[in-house]
Amino acid sequence: MSTGNPGPEEALVELRRRVHERRINRRLTAAQLAGLAGVSRTTLYNFSNGAVPRESTVEALGRALGMDVNALHELRRIAAGEGEGAARAERPLRNAVVGRPAVPAPAPAEDRLLALFQTGSAVGSALTLQLTASGRFEDFLGSLRRVGLSEAETAQLREIRTLLEQIDPPGRDILIACGRVVEGVVGLVEERTTRAEFRWFEFGKLLQGIALFAAMAWPAAPDLDEARTELFYLSDALDMPEELRAEVKNYCRAELPTAEQREMLEEAERLSRAFHAIRLTAG
Repeated sequence: MSTGNPGPEEALVELRRRVHERRINRRLTAAQLAGLAGVSRTTLYNFSNGAVPRESTVEALGRALGMDVNALHELRRIAAGEGEGAARAERPLRNAVVGRPAVPAPAPAEDRLLALFQTGSAVGSALTLQLTASGRFEDFLGSLRRVGLSEAETAQLREIRTLLEQIDPPGRDILIACGRVVEGVVGLVEERTTRAEFRWFEFGKLLQGIALFAAMAWPAAPDLDEARTELFYLSDALDMPEELRAEVKNYCRAELPTAEQREMLEEAERLSRAFHAIRLTAG
């Protein structure tokens, strides 16, 4: 990192680099680090893919890796843009519910799990950064409501969508703000679900996220070993037909790069349709 004051993007890159290098030096997988730090794999995945982490996440990762926590906090503070609502960005939706209607009752279990899979898929495919697509946006909000989030808790999604409609093309700051709002929503989803239920969100996110990164990097081969390994073993933890589980594992073993740019995207969509056709359980 440069010797002068880093900007938010440079600080975030440096923060991710330090944590990644220490994890590799300690010979830990991402899943092992998440377990040691007491954070979810989704939180660590979000951080590794460009989300500004919460203070508590930085604290937990730093202590688990034996790092200078104060230095990590300083990088996180710069990355969050202190002085421009950074404190609010840490938990963008937590205070929005004060004085608002109560949280709605979640949908029945089967529909709720499908909603978790759908919201995870939307985040993994970066659909949530395409909030100007009206139909898709409403579908995404509908999935969140079936999980149990209220209108008030998703209000900032509508606000960021308004900004995206007004600014074309959206600048980097708007896209970062959008990512933070989505991260806040994901945090609420995780709080409202059991660990077994939330696995369906993680599954959908990994399924679509792997395809997205494979397509973006094509014709190069992206480094997706950890994500594909996590999806491979996550499929063992979820209740699904053995034939479908085998197809997911074949997807995780697919040779990259593929012959065509959209092959992984198309396969992820095919698998997604298959999961929509079965009864999801948290067993």
